[in-house]
Amino acid sequence: MHINSVRPQSENPFENDVQCKRNDAIDSAIGFIVPFSFFFTIFAIGVLIKFLSL
Repeated sequence: MHINSVRPQSENPFENDVQCKRNDAIDSAIGFIVPFSFFFTIFAIGVLIKFLSL
């Protein structure tokens, strides 16, 4: 067992040897913002074309 370990050892080997230790909230925020901005851009282009065609 590691001396600096905060959590106890787990039977799951993936929990003991984590590949990426950065915060999951950052990845979740990127996963939300990127698709949202893509669909908002598509929507804005559609509204702009509709507005200019009047």
